[in-house]
Amino acid sequence: MLLAVVVHPANLQDRDGAKLVVAKANLRRSPMKRSVVTSIAVLLVLIAATILAMRYWPTGPPPHGRDDKVTIVQAGDFFLYAPIYVAQDAGFFRSNRLDVTIVSSGGDEKTWAAILSGDASFGVADPTFIALSTARGQPGKVVASIVNGVPFWGITINPKIEPITNPSGLKDYTVATFPAPSTAYTLQRKMFEDAKLPPRIREGAFGAILPMLEAGAVDIALEIEPNVSQAVKHNNAKVLYSLSDTYGAFAITGLTTTPRIIAERGELTQRVVCSIQQALDYIRKEPENTLELLRKRFPEIDASVSEAALNRVLKAGIIPDSVIITKFLFRTFEGE
Repeated sequence: MLLAVVVHPANLQDRDGAKLVVAKANLRRSPMKRSVVTSIAVLLVLIAATILAMRYWPTGPPPHGRDDKVTIVQAGDFFLYAPIYVAQDAGFFRSNRLDVTIVSSGGDEKTWAAILSGDASFGVADPTFIALSTARGQPGKVVASIVNGVPFWGITINPKIEPITNPSGLKDYTVATFPAPSTAYTLQRKMFEDAKLPPRIREGAFGAILPMLEAGAVDIALEIEPNVSQAVKHNNAKVLYSLSDTYGAFAITGLTTTPRIIAERGELTQRVVCSIQQALDYIRKEPENTLELLRKRFPEIDASVSEAALNRVLKAGIIPDSVIITKFLFRTFEGE
């Protein structure tokens, strides 16, 4: 059985991989808001597939014929997309008779365009594009969860700053984030506002956040993995807080496709989804082997950094244990 979900139009991703958020005020002004919200209100359609069916799909290939060629498009190579890479590199796609090619588009908007044009069958992308595209009459579906939480941590190299367990702990500190309206910026701003503090935020491009911290331009940097673990090891940084702990889990990145692909190639779609589920199980059962696969795909990352990064995202639930999105809170980032 297939899982199809319609998700909240809260997250967008820029070409550098930083998640973008449509702020509530902007949604109010958008003429598409009613249409998008209506499509979302049709709910997370949890089709009656059981997780056991996905996890224990027979490992032998389906009978007859050659492997099906499948193109999966992504914005770029990101450590957080580990489930896709493990499905490929550990052989789960191949064991399910799939000859998968992973290509990069340069951005989520280009990823979804490649799927709509037929250049790719599946995309690792922000679910927002599916909700917005559906509202425009070009429907899409999310068939698997890939990143399942806010993957940002506040770090510092100032030993005098204590861990922050409450938004009020941000008082007197300046934080570097990806530019507005990224998820990083929006949630960091909310954290300040929750404490009734003026948002002291400096925006920086992807790759510029840690240099801003090192230069002393900010007190705290809001970063993703493996950059967090890289800073901890090489810059004596320490983690002050996690946005995932503060704001909980929701769909950030999913495996997307079109209703036509599901209707015409439903059995193939299930094989793709089940391969990813097998990869998620493997990541937790075989962490050392998983790290070896990731080291080959990301040779520029120090082995100990990869290990720390993987441990952190698993502990935080950023990499899910299931492809199924079982719960999603339809909420704005203003707490309603």
